[in-house]
Amino acid sequence: MTNKRLLFVYTRLSTFVKGDLDILEKEYKVSTFCVDNTTKIKQLFAIIRLFIYLIFNTNKFDIIYTWFADYHSFLPVLFAKLFGKRSYVVIGGYDVCRIKSLKYGSFVNPVRGFMAKYSMNKATLNLCVSKHVEHVVRCVARKSKRELLYNGISFIYAHNPKENTVLSVAISSTQQSFYIKGIDRYIEVARAAEDLKFTIVGLDKTNLSHIIGEVPENLEIIPKVPHKELAEYYAKSKVYCQLSRSESFAVALAEAMYHNCVPVIANVGGMPEVAGDYGYIVSGNDSAETVMAIRSALNLPESGKYRERVVEKFTTEVRAKALLNILDRAL
Repeated sequence: MTNKRLLFVYTRLSTFVKGDLDILEKEYKVSTFCVDNTTKIKQLFAIIRLFIYLIFNTNKFDIIYTWFADYHSFLPVLFAKLFGKRSYVVIGGYDVCRIKSLKYGSFVNPVRGFMAKYSMNKATLNLCVSKHVEHVVRCVARKSKRELLYNGISFIYAHNPKENTVLSVAISSTQQSFYIKGIDRYIEVARAAEDLKFTIVGLDKTNLSHIIGEVPENLEIIPKVPHKELAEYYAKSKVYCQLSRSESFAVALAEAMYHNCVPVIANVGGMPEVAGDYGYIVSGNDSAETVMAIRSALNLPESGKYRERVVEKFTTEVRAKALLNILDRAL
């Protein structure tokens, strides 16, 4: 462990954020600052507190590490620049996205977009979770410095025997996430293949009943479940299908491949990077095309090659080694 001090700024301690925090705490003296953005008023007061904190504490740190470029990254990057400290921003995807019709992405809001762009241009380095994200950062923040750093996944392995079923995982309780995750597309695919069995895990059927409509008999909708239980769904499914309209990396895809599911995915964002040369890539908009790909995937023999790819490229151990190497360069 070094004597270097690191400030870790985040908005929510999600699995990925917690994963990086665990990695960094083993090597650095870490202090954390959470910017609560659950409501606009909470976010405003949190940013005011962050401003005051940075005035008195920035000089104590060697590195400022922020998850996502957004409102909360502007001040840490600014103060790091003023005090001659290194700043790193993890770019997760939402922060470089703009889908106006769904009001999705930081760049839908011009002020938010300005702060994200400033953060990316002025940070010492942007850590991009996929080549797709790296490409977008290069386009929207031309002065930025970037490096690819894939997400790292922690796995729970289940031993259920494979069944001839299709699975999708999408945590969704809002209309926005329903369409971003392409759940409407997945439901249409199930309607178009009545002889096949489909499952989706993570969908809030009660809140979204008005847009789900009549559920096909061959589609089982499961609410959000604990990760251990989710692993059992991965283990027993032969095919994993994800038809998102925007996806920076696709964690569930990597988890499904770890359980040797054959991927059938939309040609969007970082999903083709995760799948590599395996599985089937479809447009996402054509149900007949997707059904054809799923039928082909169901006929493939079982193979361990999907897990091998994920273990080689997308584990927490792989990310930890790469992340610490990046931070050590300037020590």
